[in-house]
Amino acid sequence: MTGDTAARPLAGVRIFDLTHVWSGPMSTRVLAALGAEVLKIENFTRPDILRGTGADLRLRYPDADYGTDPLNRNAWFNTQNVGKHSVALDLKSDEGRAAARELVATCDVVVSNYRAGVLSRMGFGYRELADINPAVIVVEMTAFPSTSPQASAAGFGAQFDAASGNTWLSGDEHGPVLTGFAIGDPVGGLFAASAVVTALVRRRETGRGCHIEIPQSEAMMPLFGEAFVAESRGTAQTSRLNGDPTGVPHGLYRTGDGQRLAVGIHDDDQWSALAQRIRLDGFEVTADWAVKARRRTDIEQVEALVTEWAATVTDSGAVVDALQCAGVAARIKGRPPPPGQLLMYLATGQVGPAPCAGKNVEVKALPPSFHATRWA
Repeated sequence: MTGDTAARPLAGVRIFDLTHVWSGPMSTRVLAALGAEVLKIENFTRPDILRGTGADLRLRYPDADYGTDPLNRNAWFNTQNVGKHSVALDLKSDEGRAAARELVATCDVVVSNYRAGVLSRMGFGYRELADINPAVIVVEMTAFPSTSPQASAAGFGAQFDAASGNTWLSGDEHGPVLTGFAIGDPVGGLFAASAVVTALVRRRETGRGCHIEIPQSEAMMPLFGEAFVAESRGTAQTSRLNGDPTGVPHGLYRTGDGQRLAVGIHDDDQWSALAQRIRLDGFEVTADWAVKARRRTDIEQVEALVTEWAATVTDSGAVVDALQCAGVAARIKGRPPPPGQLLMYLATGQVGPAPCAGKNVEVKALPPSFHATRWA
């Protein structure tokens, strides 16, 4: 243990890491950052696939250069496994399994993200590991619950996103749309890290280890619990594509200069600013739409007007600048914000709308802080 890790909250905790790809390694990466000693277990003949060069992984190398040591150069692998110790073991061999059991006897936590039942079939299920180390905490990050019909199925972030129902909230009546790039992976990773810390607290108080199963398809669900509550009350949550329950209008609109204009109106003042711009460009705007409730009632007509107006816009950049300065959330899709336009003021801790183009905002890094408690 170094002087740096000794001051961190998980100093003295050792983790037997059987995870691979993204979600599992992210969970143990968080634990390593909190001071835990993480032993990443890999097989020499079948290492973590994020070390590889296949598919889009070839894009994850610095300067797209594999270098002379590609197994240790992939940026994605390195970001998710920073601060860990690498241990090569063949868990299919008697020698490798014996060495693994000796290591587990010295570890506080075992984390895996295999399919449900795989850890037990390998001889490293909770009952077997508890015989070796009665206080051990075993966390299995499965794709689906072990009691479900999908228990034996593998899954990645996109499948977790879809299976949870979240993709329907991003889609519309024509079908679901993935929320983003494998969002289920980091969500599952953060849930698992939180579960480990909770289990360590429990063990400190009770002296007992435990077995935790985290079906990652279910870990997504708390992120949109209000949708489950609404559906249980008979209120359908499927909305229009790019829509938002609190925004009218809200979406992407093709402009006359070939851009996609993103606009989100969440209150009457924002609508007043947008309506003023639309009127200046020669369109009539229904006066009753000044009230949000009426805009929601006439949502199809409101969206149609904004779509028609946007098609006449020939200088999207100027329109975005004007709308932002009027307090309207607007952006050209795919274009990064210019310097000075920030949604969050880190210097003051305040959150608010982006300032107008050209204004400068001082950004100061926030120092990290850790709880000083050490878990035995």
